[in-house]
Amino acid sequence: MAELTASETLNYLIELLTSYLEECKEAKTTDKDRFAYGAKIAYTECLEIVQHWKNARFCGLDFNVEERYPL
Repeated sequence: MAELTASETLNYLIELLTSYLEECKEAKTTDKDRFAYGAKIAYTECLEIVQHWKNARFCGLDFNVEERYPL
């Protein structure tokens, strides 16, 4: 993979984390295999941190992460 600028890296990270969260959207703490729920928590926290980037809303992160992916 070619080197990316900081902005390109954050865009990529937003797309990746959002995709991962869509995959484990239905994971719950009561599930037998809690790995997916732990991943959901980690992805949510990472996306919330990226949301502090001043351009996040222009890169598709213009929503409340915990409302869309409740824990």
